[in-house]
Amino acid sequence: MKRFKKLLAFLMTMILVVSVSIMPAEAATKSSLKTQHPVVFVHGLFGYGDYEDLNKIVPYWGYTSTNIVKYLSGYGTECYSASLGPISSAWDRACELYAQLAGTVVDYGAKHAAEHGHDRYGRDYTKKGYGQLMRTKWSADNPVNLVGHSFGGATSRMLVQLLAEGNAEEQQYMKAHPELGKISPLFTGGKSDWVYSVTTIAAPSNGTTFIEAFPNTIALASTLATTGAKALSLTSYRGVFDFQLEHFGIYAKSTDTLATAINRVFSSDFLEHNDNAFQDLTVDKAIEMNKDLNMQDIYYFSFYGDRMRRSVLTQKYLPTSRMWIGLQPAGLGMGIYSGTTAGGYYDGYGKYKHFVKVTPTSVGTDTTNAKDDNEWRRNDGMVPVMSGKYPYYYDSEGNRIDDPHVAAKIGVTAKTKGVWYVMPVQNFDHLGFCGGFFNESTEVVNNFFNGVIANIVNCGG
Repeated sequence: MKRFKKLLAFLMTMILVVSVSIMPAEAATKSSLKTQHPVVFVHGLFGYGDYEDLNKIVPYWGYTSTNIVKYLSGYGTECYSASLGPISSAWDRACELYAQLAGTVVDYGAKHAAEHGHDRYGRDYTKKGYGQLMRTKWSADNPVNLVGHSFGGATSRMLVQLLAEGNAEEQQYMKAHPELGKISPLFTGGKSDWVYSVTTIAAPSNGTTFIEAFPNTIALASTLATTGAKALSLTSYRGVFDFQLEHFGIYAKSTDTLATAINRVFSSDFLEHNDNAFQDLTVDKAIEMNKDLNMQDIYYFSFYGDRMRRSVLTQKYLPTSRMWIGLQPAGLGMGIYSGTTAGGYYDGYGKYKHFVKVTPTSVGTDTTNAKDDNEWRRNDGMVPVMSGKYPYYYDSEGNRIDDPHVAAKIGVTAKTKGVWYVMPVQNFDHLGFCGGFFNESTEVVNNFFNGVIANIVNCGG
């Protein structure tokens, strides 16, 4: 009994010591985790959010380590996790994000819809069952801070572009077709102040060489994903993980017979319209889009990861043991990749280009392309370092134009808008940024997001 009492006293003492040592850090964290404006988390490829049942079991923002939205909400920050089409294009996802935040019907744009062969309108976020994502009214007086992981980065940038400058093609198309009704406010511009800041986390802002290194895998994955989306849309489990492809006819109407629904859903040629994430994630398409995604008068932050090591023998880049095992084959393929982008693209200025040419001879040398080549090989298991830092594009003469950027530290007090504040490289793999699958601790993930929010707080967001 005495031994038990001594053991209990020892344990209580240790708990007290640990508690006292933690308290100052926790108090400091609390004072730096309450933002002035709501934070909207934007998931990436194959992601999900607040509208899906899966998020209640395994939250996208936290995975197996924590629940980031609940964690930050506990410190007084108003947080939301958007639910967007997991394999839809950046344009379609931006339209969906706008509708969720504004509490309106998704309008993909009349011209865009006609060009890509799908319905103009999507879900109604004014109705019970979906409803507006935000508790507070979204406006210039109540802007949001967007935090996008992976393809959520391109989605966030696309939304900001449309809010700020609208889309001239949609405006012209609607003027020529007044019978189509009113244009969506998303395409009229003048709303750049509806977003206070954009933070990209492991975002393939210049595409990913994963698609170049594994073309057959991507073809198979996209086919399987589309088939799965079609099958799931016909079941009662759609709310668990929702592909949100109703505008492509991939859904079951209440008036459908089973045969009618199957025929319509499986005859949809979603992938043939080039209006999907797999297309937008290619290096060529991503850099093509960058020409039209201008920097706006808001704050920008970017985080990127690297869990590769350079082999002394081969000089190739190999995954470290800290990279999640499920990502290691991808990391390896990108680490040893050399070649050009799949097809190049016609830039509209009379030039047909390949944006990436990674050459094995430049690795380990002082040639002009050596640094760039190495940064295309170093990666987080899905996104190269070159792509995670900041976007770039090419002008009419074929010269590379980088977005304005500066190197910065986590917790930076940003003073200049329209500039990417590029954080130091992080020791995370692609999924580890969101908690990972049993390979990241709650403390490490929480501390990372403490830094993400500190950036926003320090710039007044």
